[in-house]
Amino acid sequence: MKNWMSGIRGAVLMTVLWVIGWGLGFGGIMELVDSDGKVQDVWLTVLAVPGFIGGIIFSALLLIAERGTSFDKVPLFHFALWGAVTGIVLGLLTIPAEVGDVSPGWAGMTGIATALGIIAGLGSGIFCRLVTRGSASKAEI
Repeated sequence: MKNWMSGIRGAVLMTVLWVIGWGLGFGGIMELVDSDGKVQDVWLTVLAVPGFIGGIIFSALLLIAERGTSFDKVPLFHFALWGAVTGIVLGLLTIPAEVGDVSPGWAGMTGIATALGIIAGLGSGIFCRLVTRGSASKAEI
C-alpha cells in the first residue's frame, strides 16, 4: 500500500479522500444541522464539489512542495498548512451571493473553507499514517 502514498497515484487517492471527506463528512454534518433543507437540500453532493476541487489543489501542493517524499513521511503540520492554503483558495473562489441570501460572503466563506481545509488536511495525513502503519504490521507477520 505504500506505493499508493506517493506520486500521481497518491494524488488521485488524496483527491478521492477529499471528495468523500467533504461530501460525506462535512455534508453529513450539514444534513443534521439543516435537516429541513431550508438552506440547501442535498448537502452531500453540494460539498463534494469543493471537496473535488480542494483535493486537486491539495494534491498539487503536496506534489510540488513535498516532492520526493512519500505522503506518510510528510509532517502533520505540513498537511494542516497545505489544507489551510487550499481552504483559502477555495474560499476566494466562492462568488458572493445576491443581497438577502444567507451566504456569509467572501470573508466568511474563506474562514469556513480554511477551517475545513485544515481539518481535511489533518485527516488526510492521519489516514496516510494509519494505512502505512497497517500495511507495515501486516508485512511483519
